[in-house]
Amino acid sequence: MMEIRSIDPLTDPQWLPFLDATPGATVFHHPQWIAPLMEAYRYTPASLGCFDGGTLVGVLPLLEIRSRLTGRRAVSLPFSDYGGSVAVSDDVHTLLLDAALARGRERGLAFIEMRSEIEHAFACRSGAYKRHQLELGQDPERLMKAFDKSQTQRGLNKFLKSGGVVERRTDNEGLRTFMQMNYVTRRKHGLPPQPDRFFDGFQKHLMDRGMGFVSIARLGEQVLAACVFMRYKDTLYYKYGASDDEGLVHRPNHGIMWDAMRYGIAEGIRILDFGRSDLDGEGLIKFKRGWGTIETDISYAQVGTVARPAGGGSGGGILDRLKPVIQRMPVPVLKVIGQVLYEHVG
Repeated sequence: MMEIRSIDPLTDPQWLPFLDATPGATVFHHPQWIAPLMEAYRYTPASLGCFDGGTLVGVLPLLEIRSRLTGRRAVSLPFSDYGGSVAVSDDVHTLLLDAALARGRERGLAFIEMRSEIEHAFACRSGAYKRHQLELGQDPERLMKAFDKSQTQRGLNKFLKSGGVVERRTDNEGLRTFMQMNYVTRRKHGLPPQPDRFFDGFQKHLMDRGMGFVSIARLGEQVLAACVFMRYKDTLYYKYGASDDEGLVHRPNHGIMWDAMRYGIAEGIRILDFGRSDLDGEGLIKFKRGWGTIETDISYAQVGTVARPAGGGSGGGILDRLKPVIQRMPVPVLKVIGQVLYEHVG
């Protein structure tokens, strides 16, 4: 008989082996990704597991956000490209969602947000994006031939001829190099930077465990760009990127992505996941398409805990309204705003 009960992804001995063995699990379902989210943003754990005779057959990672600014809700998962349940069957997916809604009602939550597509009578779309993935194969030179000649191959050649180099780092100094550049890049886009404490947790839980690294493109002593990657199972995930506007002429992001591909092939990784892109981010989408990626549509959904569409907000509207102001603020002020605001957004 199927039983749904609360489960702690960080301590339950069945969670990670289940993810390892089940298709559809991503790095965002991994305990080492969930841990820094909980530590940095003080979210309440609310994950569920479906057990069949004591054997785990499905998981739904959930974190509760209780905010006076953005309301009460549970998200699977905050600040994650992909989320939702991982299960052995559609029936188990349904059982987990129904249980989450029932517990949400008991706990006074307005809705459940899933960073995945779901089928439910009262679900409403809460976000739509593009996803780009690249099959790496086993031959870097053959892979390069599939790149767009006018954009990607030309950009990569420009970086290689510039004398630029890419270094992969897992130490704290490498992460701090990215963070310094990230402060300025986020301001340019009208966003406060993520709290330093989140990246401290990222270092401890992911980079120190061989699940993440920072790629830094340099030209001499000048740092041109830096990107953060994660790896799990057969996939390498691009998660964060920052760059120096003056250094973009050397196409450092082309160099970083090419180095990540070569690394992935050497490590036996099958897929490079470029992550999600906003539908209006035409420049970023064009950049990702140029590598010969497979493009798919992804959407997120909210389900109200009562019998009506959720119609709630994730808190992103607050940041949208603040963008023109944020772009004029000094970095130290933005760091304080990020420390205070992000736990309300999710």
